[in-house]
This record gives sequence, C-alpha cells and structure tokens, in this order.
Amino acid sequence: MLSFFTPFSAVAAEYNQLVKEDSKIEFSGVQNRKTSFTGHFKEFDVEATFDSHNLEASQIDVVIELASVESGSEKRDTKLKKGNWFDIENSPRSYFKSSSIKSVSKGVYEITGDLKIKGITKPYSFKLEIRELVDLLHLSGNFTINRLDFDLGLGAWENPDWVKHEVDVEFYIAVKSRKK
Repeated sequence: MLSFFTPFSAVAAEYNQLVKEDSKIEFSGVQNRKTSFTGHFKEFDVEATFDSHNLEASQIDVVIELASVESGSEKRDTKLKKGNWFDIENSPRSYFKSSSIKSVSKGVYEITGDLKIKGITKPYSFKLEIRELVDLLHLSGNFTINRLDFDLGLGAWENPDWVKHEVDVEFYIAVKSRKK
C-alpha cells in the first residue's frame, strides 16, 4: 500500500526506430550567386531519449551517411563526395549529439550540442519542435551553418561567388519508441 502514495516518477521514453518514409534531412544553398539548389541525405539514423518533464534526461543523436547525398545533379553529387567537400573517403558520416534541451514554449525547444562534419566539431544551438504521440516522436526544425566552419568547399570553392557560405538545413524526423 505504501507504493500507492509514492510520487509517480516519469521515465524518459527511448526512440530508435526511424520512420524513413516520414523523415527527411534537406539542405539548400546558392551556386554562382543566383542558382538555388536543394539536396537531401537518403541515409541517416536518429536515436532519442525524451521526457518533457525531465529535459536533463533527454538526448537526441543523429548520424548522417554523407555518401547518400543527392542534390539533383549527378555532377554536383560527385563533387560533394570528394575531398574539397564532404571527403567521404576519410569522413563518411556526420554527427549531431545533443548536450542540452530547454523548453522555449509549448512544444518548442532549444537544443544545444556538437555538430561534427569532416572531422571538425562545432557547438550548435537551434530551435526545434518536438511532438510526442503514443509511440512516436516528431522532430522538426531548421538552422543555418557556415560551410567554411567545417572546411566544406575548399580551394576555388571557398569563394562565395561560386557557392554561398551559408547553407540552410531543414529536417523533419519521425522515430518510433523502442520495443521492450
């Protein structure tokens, strides 16, 4: 009977089954000062532990397979995989690992963590929307990176006249809870 009076302690839900058909990670940029392009990654994985009542116990980790890049141009995709850009031979994956999640407003959070691309790790913070359903977590948001922070587009590509330094990233991710 004593357990009846013990306060309920919420446990963070674990999510590790990506719903690929309902998930995307896209990026967009500007080439030659005027030509906008959008690309995406076909292969990525997300693991999350989330408890809106205990954000200190919450964590979101993302791994992107950089060789899965598609930008609508086979020529551009080939260049993106080379050493001046993603250098997939030496750094085949990109990572984001959260270090803190803070509530901004109902369903909107600020996430802070480390973004690693091409062996270079930088701290990043951005807002995202998190919606919890019965056994599903929806994560959506966007942020901008400066590609030169990660040595993306070296050599002649460093000139912003060729490719703008700012790259916008947008994501929508659905991940199911871990089966027990």
